[in-house]
Amino acid sequence: MDKEKKQEFTVRITNANRSQLIVILYDMILVYIEDAKVFLKDGNHEQFCVEVKKAQECVKELISALDKKYEIATELARLYLYVNRTLAKIMVKPEEELIVSAENVIKGLRESFEQVAKQDDSPALMGNAQEIYAGLTYGKNSLNENLSDEGASRGFFV
Repeated sequence: MDKEKKQEFTVRITNANRSQLIVILYDMILVYIEDAKVFLKDGNHEQFCVEVKKAQECVKELISALDKKYEIATELARLYLYVNRTLAKIMVKPEEELIVSAENVIKGLRESFEQVAKQDDSPALMGNAQEIYAGLTYGKNSLNENLSDEGASRGFFV
């Protein structure tokens, strides 16, 4: 994942509610899988494994975020464990069909949770986060970010 993508995810996370955070985790997994595919094609097995491990960490985060009091959590746990096992197999035996299998499960879940996130109007989980406004302001191809309030009300109050 490049620096620009990390910044994009950081901004999304600071403005996200619970449902949106799950969608962001799915997006991160998909980015790591795409990066892993590139390294696999390039023959860089070491970096391929690094990207797959990062995807696995995101899957582990999804597993830990499950609320066990709902029935669907058991089914989601099974899917997450399947993806996690598949990613583990990929590191030992890097096959395109295994990668596609894990990727398809995540894509399907992402689409479902995206619909849920659209209906979730709860506030963002992070309070006191700096707001960032972005837009094309000075030129046809230049993107400028404006940080409102420059951290005046961030942090602890004594």
